[in-house]
This record gives sequence, structure tokens and C-alpha cells, in this order.
Amino acid sequence: MSHDELINDLMYLINKYIPEGDRGKFKEFLMMDDVPVKGILADFNKLSIEPIDDIDGELIRKIYFYFC
Repeated sequence: MSHDELINDLMYLINKYIPEGDRGKFKEFLMMDDVPVKGILADFNKLSIEPIDDIDGELIRKIYFYFC
């Protein structure tokens, strides 16, 4: 998984599961050269509003595998 794929996948997850008013702080983190993936996923777990689909759960596990 490349850096660009990571950013695209995280944006997809954030846009799908995080309320619009809470998305801004994530976007700041995604603009960093060294993306704080663990922190983003921890906040994502706290703020997500829907149960995670199985396919998206696989995507999150893939991100953890490569970046955490």
C-alpha cells in the first residue's frame, strides 16, 4: 500500500463514517508528511457513527498491517 493509497483509503473511511462537523481535524493530519495513522484510527473508532461494513473492516485491518 502506497502513501497515496493510504490517504485515499483514510479519506474514504472518514467521509463514510465520521459526521461532517468532525472531519476537519482528520484532514489536517492527512496533509502531514508523516501521517499519524494510529492516532487517526483511534479517533476514527471514537467518532464513527455507523457500524463498520465488513469490507471496510478489511480495509482498516490492511491499513493497520502496513502502517501501525
